[in-house]
Amino acid sequence: MIHPTALIDPLAKCADDVEIGAYSIVGPHVEIAEGCQIGSHAVIKGPSQIGRNTKISPFCSIGDDPQDKKFD
Repeated sequence: MIHPTALIDPLAKCADDVEIGAYSIVGPHVEIAEGCQIGSHAVIKGPSQIGRNTKISPFCSIGDDPQDKKFD
């Protein structure tokens, strides 16, 4: 089930049984395999591949720059 408020880019690929929570964002070139659960408010940027049966907690950010101020 994909929550109606989730934003899924047309270039993203999600397996049929993936669960994506409210207000989550899945960007282009993201692949989400079978059995995955994406919590609410999560952001996944591509290119990223999420393996089978992975659980991503609410408010997680995957595939983006780290929140380290020294990151260049």
